[in-house]
Amino acid sequence: MGQNDSYQTQLSVNQTTRKSTTGSVSKTTATTKATQTAYRKKKPVGKMVLFGAMSLGAYALLLTNMKVVTETFTLGGWYAVLPVGTAFLFSFVHGAFASNFLSVLGLEPKKS
Repeated sequence: MGQNDSYQTQLSVNQTTRKSTTGSVSKTTATTKATQTAYRKKKPVGKMVLFGAMSLGAYALLLTNMKVVTETFTLGGWYAVLPVGTAFLFSFVHGAFASNFLSVLGLEPKKS
């Protein structure tokens, strides 16, 4: 079945009993097809918008306060942790946005 198929076919086996004109009873097996709608995952549009806005806000905040960021990040000592933390923050927020964006577009990894 492809990814875009909206229905799954399910085979069911029913046992039927028939009475012939001679009076003997015969049991036969009949196979029928029943269709049911497939389960569709809800698309994470809200998460995509949230992480997109957070990413855009973080970049805007960083770029509008470049002088303060540069002065603070270059103080040395424990302030040297701030650039690393900022990089992790940007990486997480942007990665979450990109992942949700691809899910909304319908691009999912193959299940092996």
